[in-house]
Amino acid sequence: MGAQYPPKNKLALRLWSHPVEVVSHMVRHVFTKVGMTSAFTEAGAAQGVTVLKMQPAKVVRHEKLEDGRIAVIVEYDTGTKNKLTRGFVVDNAASLEVGSVLKGPTLVSGEKIKITGVSKGKGFQDAVTRHGFAGGPASHGSRFHRAPGSVGMRTEPGRTPKGKRLPGHTGDVQVTIRNAQVAYWSEEESLLAVVGGVPGARGGLVFV
Repeated sequence: MGAQYPPKNKLALRLWSHPVEVVSHMVRHVFTKVGMTSAFTEAGAAQGVTVLKMQPAKVVRHEKLEDGRIAVIVEYDTGTKNKLTRGFVVDNAASLEVGSVLKGPTLVSGEKIKITGVSKGKGFQDAVTRHGFAGGPASHGSRFHRAPGSVGMRTEPGRTPKGKRLPGHTGDVQVTIRNAQVAYWSEEESLLAVVGGVPGARGGLVFV
């Protein structure tokens, strides 16, 4: 795809799983997480929603892949000096002219969408916090409270098996939420509200 891939932005690099994503029907949009609030359904029930704001994007060029398909390269404005660039293979590549501004998605309330973001980093956590272990008794005479317990082996094989749930770094990983329900969408305001939570902190970037 060129020497500029992947981007230098750390957050953009985490979201950059593939330089060219094969999408048959639409280009994905980048949103900034504004925060959470409450919204009411038509029946009067309150539900928590996450508000996202769409970032401006434009088509910067078209590139021909080795298999003959045309990749549309889109540049997203992340609000910083580092731009997020990503390529998509779509059926209507000719309709996305170079230099044109990427239009917002066509969404209606109740529609299901897919959201990809980077979860909050929680640093180094013990096994109880990281994996939900029950831990030991909390009484003073127990002497076993939050320790992970035995992790070793005997002479054979004499090592700790791979995949053992141990303390370590928690969070800061790419998370994809499927079938997220749209609660509100305004193309004029570039605001999207989805039911439930969205991975990442306020101000983080997510793909929709």
